[in-house]
Amino acid sequence: MASYVLRVISLTLGVFFIFIGTLKLTPSVNKELHKEMRKMYIKNAKVFPLVKWTKWKPNSHMYRKVIGGSEVVCGAILSFIPGPLKEAANVLMILLSCLDIYSHYAQDEGLDKMSLSVVFFLLLTCRLIIHLQMKARELEEAAQQNQVTEQATPTCQGHTHNVHPAAGAGFSAAVKKTQ
Repeated sequence: MASYVLRVISLTLGVFFIFIGTLKLTPSVNKELHKEMRKMYIKNAKVFPLVKWTKWKPNSHMYRKVIGGSEVVCGAILSFIPGPLKEAANVLMILLSCLDIYSHYAQDEGLDKMSLSVVFFLLLTCRLIIHLQMKARELEEAAQQNQVTEQATPTCQGHTHNVHPAAGAGFSAAVKKTQ
């Protein structure tokens, strides 16, 4: 069940981030939303978190393109590529969601503007927690399986068979016939 939920959440989040990232990169999807994104990133560049420490402010157009490109790539990975790369994309998307939440907070836009970012931050976090729980369960089951296998295999001074080597092959054949 958790595997199915994880796949559904991954696919849904991935498609959403591909769409949002594409809106940030190109006006071909919707010109009005693309224009609004451009205006938003001009404001976001002014409140970039590293400005206070480094005195460096990113170019708003490059900032928007890097974030949009990251969302498209991470969305594609979340949707279609299995393995550990998916978890790295999940963590990167969580960080980008935190950056978006910070940008809205720093501009005093309120919860109505940052609510979408908060929701997707929580969904990405839930996806990561479900994945970690599944991994822990798999490791626990593998450890239990190894324990059962070790207990079921009889040993004779380091040998992994039922008959001691000194008894000879004829003896082990006779034992097998009686079983």
